[in-house]
Amino acid sequence: MPDPLPPLITAAVAEAILRAIEAGEARIEASLDLNLGVEAIALDSSGADLRGVAVSAEGLRRVLKRPSVAFAVEDDGLYPVEVRGEGYAKLVPTPGAPTFELSGVQMHRTSGIDPFEDARTKAAAVVEPGNTVLDTCGGAGYTALWARRLGAARVVSIEASPAVRELRGLNPWSREFLEDASVERLEGDAGDLIAGFEDGAFDVILHDPPRFSLAGHLYGAEFIARMRRVLKPCGRLMFYTGEPYRRGRGRDFLGGVDRRMREAGFRPKWRSDLQAFVATS
Repeated sequence: MPDPLPPLITAAVAEAILRAIEAGEARIEASLDLNLGVEAIALDSSGADLRGVAVSAEGLRRVLKRPSVAFAVEDDGLYPVEVRGEGYAKLVPTPGAPTFELSGVQMHRTSGIDPFEDARTKAAAVVEPGNTVLDTCGGAGYTALWARRLGAARVVSIEASPAVRELRGLNPWSREFLEDASVERLEGDAGDLIAGFEDGAFDVILHDPPRFSLAGHLYGAEFIARMRRVLKPCGRLMFYTGEPYRRGRGRDFLGGVDRRMREAGFRPKWRSDLQAFVATS
């Protein structure tokens, strides 16, 4: 069972609290779990009580200076939810579910769509009740979670990045994924781990890799062939690519992915609404 989470605050919530303090209000309803719910927050002229932790108006104003990261409320202060090590990762607020940003690249679509809904549409394109599902690049766990909600009987979810695994342990929206005993969570590179699965082990693969510049091997012919091997006959693949290099000259990125999928034995179809290929084996 994951440890309880501290209150989490965003610039939008901090701004709303500060406005209420300036208006002389004694309380406000706001979210301290990144928009999963709302709760009552007691106020006075000096600041706010966030689940028993006194946070000053000065502290809230510091949150306003970094709107692209969520802050954890601890007894000794406010701390950005970020991981520094091999690269830099952070928990990024949105008007709905948060996303992760890894080395400057966000892990979900956020323009015109909520990250959690983004994950639902990707899973719903291929997952049916009773399926066995491989989630190659688990990230926040949203796509695997939706596979379970859509009725998948078994889900195997792989995540290579220690920073991403640390962030999802701090993300309220990842709790259901982390607490679901029916999800098998593996740590390591999908390119290595997929080699250990039996032929035809899965009905569905959800492949939502990091950007090509961060994990080019997950777009390559060898990995695509490995995905084909572990899918059952007439299995289904959702391969999210986004639309990189679409303004570049002389570079047909999507055409290259399509060609490699066909060479491996897939029958891909481009879905512009998903910015992904949906394919059958």
